[in-house]
Amino acid sequence: MINRLSGLALGPVFALALAGCQETTQTAARPRVDAPGVPVSVQSISGAPEDVTTSFAGLLGEAAAERKMEIVPGNKPARFRVKGYLTAQPTEDGQTSLAFVWDVYDSTKQRAQRVQGESIGKRSGGSDPWAGIDQTIVAKAASDSMDAIASFLVTTPAVATLDAGKDKKSAKPSTRVAAAPDKKS
Repeated sequence: MINRLSGLALGPVFALALAGCQETTQTAARPRVDAPGVPVSVQSISGAPEDVTTSFAGLLGEAAAERKMEIVPGNKPARFRVKGYLTAQPTEDGQTSLAFVWDVYDSTKQRAQRVQGESIGKRSGGSDPWAGIDQTIVAKAASDSMDAIASFLVTTPAVATLDAGKDKKSAKPSTRVAAAPDKKS
């Protein structure tokens, strides 16, 4: 009986540990997560028309500020660098999906995490799915993107080690992050 109970208790622990090494996809509402003090640089946002990209970038910056994230220019030192991709496509029920994918790279340029999700927009009247994407959907995708990235930042062991290393001048923080295999884009 004890062995059986310990298996039930340890099963979720192992599942959570394995989940931390996997890519994340979530379409349900994410909880807002703050990630102060971890410098992040947004390297690129591609896939969308220029007006959507510009709007998304501004809203992404606002979402980062709300989460106390430190966004630094691309030429400044950053603990993580992110590259994003946006795409719009019709859904089976006739609405439009704005999907996002973010690859988060560590300081050694290895992909540390991939996060992805989507926001559902209004029905598109024509053949261009971007026509179904409005400011509300772009804002939701930007907010969800920052929640997903911040969730990774606050749970990665390298960040905890980095913060602990600040107190010890001789200690060097770890630069490796337990992650999915590198798939450079």
